[in-house]
Amino acid sequence: MRRRGNRKAKPGSTPRTVALMLILMPLCAGQARAQDTEERLSQVEMKLEQQQRRWEHLPRIHGILRGKYEYSPDLDASRFEVRNARLSAEGKLPLRSEYKLEVDLCDESSIKMKDAWVRVTPWKTLRLTIGQQRMPFSIDAHRNPSAQYFANRSFIAKQVGDMRDVGFQAGYDLSSVGNRTMLRIDGGIFNGSNLDNQKTAWFTSPGYSARVQYFPLDGVALVPSVQHQQIAERTASYTSVDFGAYYEKAGWHVETEFLHKFYGKGAFDDCNAVNVMAIFRRSLKKKNGARFIQSIAGLSRYDYMQDHSSGKGGFVEGTRHLARTDAERHRMTLGITCAVSNPYFPTELRFNYEKYWYPHGGALKNEQDKLVCELMIRF
Repeated sequence: MRRRGNRKAKPGSTPRTVALMLILMPLCAGQARAQDTEERLSQVEMKLEQQQRRWEHLPRIHGILRGKYEYSPDLDASRFEVRNARLSAEGKLPLRSEYKLEVDLCDESSIKMKDAWVRVTPWKTLRLTIGQQRMPFSIDAHRNPSAQYFANRSFIAKQVGDMRDVGFQAGYDLSSVGNRTMLRIDGGIFNGSNLDNQKTAWFTSPGYSARVQYFPLDGVALVPSVQHQQIAERTASYTSVDFGAYYEKAGWHVETEFLHKFYGKGAFDDCNAVNVMAIFRRSLKKKNGARFIQSIAGLSRYDYMQDHSSGKGGFVEGTRHLARTDAERHRMTLGITCAVSNPYFPTELRFNYEKYWYPHGGALKNEQDKLVCELMIRF
């Protein structure tokens, strides 16, 4: 019989096998480590998402404090003022709902409720809001004090276009292919009595307001809006039409706005108002690893308004003509804003000089040439 012996291995096969094992071992180990890393990252992400979901329904507290000093050359007098001391609480609730409460503890020395509304969002692009809120109108008049550029508001924002009321508002956003908002539409109906006693604010003709924000390019916005409101205890009314636009890029913010206000039944002459401003902000380089001023901005603004009536003064005695509350005026404002390096509580130091012109007189004491120094902090 033929003896069966052990088959001899081919020459060189064993070294090749060992070499292959040596090569594959680090790769397998590396793959295992990569899988472990991915699993750990996935676990961390899951924990963060769970934590965010738990925190999502906690109220977010915000605030703004504005203290300022003013000097009037015409009066040769000075004054200190706390212009705003606002606190707000806002947040999200389950089932796609939101809320906001905002109160100003020192709005020109008075305590005033600013916002108190609830909102539902059936989907991300649709907003349905009811409560006390700012009416959707204008660019500058719709800004919160924390977003203002100057120490004092423009005539459009303060006298002619500023309006809050209680009512219902709907908003819708339309996004482009790149998920950039192209169009934002807001409109609503309101009591039409500003913030008077809500129990007696029964209406047959509501106030209304609507605003469209169109963003054709990144940093460019076109904003037309309209507003109708009852004034003088519902014995008069007005309608305002506003068109504004701004450009914001590379440290620049350039904005212009025109408002036309006309009164029902000829209760007062039509009022036109203009606001044009330009701001350039530049970041400062660090020196020795630290800096107190993070950025500095130069500001300029021209605004104008014709004779205006808010309706708060009622009618001229024996007539159906509203009393004038604001005289025609021009104003030029120049300023510098220094942003303090504070990542937790954004702080700004503002220096403004305002020059007024009254073509037909009627200047009030607090509406004349003035130097304004303001310190603003928000959180």
